[in-house]
Amino acid sequence: MSTVAATESKPSRQDAKVIPSPRGQFNSPEVFLKTIGRGCEKYVEKFKSWDHLFRADGDDMKKDMGIGPKHRKWILMWVNKFRHGIDPYFIPTSIKHQMKRSERLARAKRRRLKQMKKK
Repeated sequence: MSTVAATESKPSRQDAKVIPSPRGQFNSPEVFLKTIGRGCEKYVEKFKSWDHLFRADGDDMKKDMGIGPKHRKWILMWVNKFRHGIDPYFIPTSIKHQMKRSERLARAKRRRLKQMKKK
């Protein structure tokens, strides 16, 4: 039995990442982040170039750029979709996610009272 030489190494995840060329209106990180929405446009200055946007991984965004988990996941999801040929588009958040917890609880309470009155 032979063992794999210690000098051979696997390619890093950074090397394996494909950086798609800009297409259509998506030619800069600014346009890309504004299109995907959900507050990601405030991180435009964190990405130096198109290549930087597509090379950055979750750890880079967390440690070096200070991007929170919700935005980080949203950006990474759209970067991956763009790699697979899907152009970004705006997806609005649902009304439920825009309301505060106290508003949601009050709404649920009103619904329960309404249902109880029907019975």
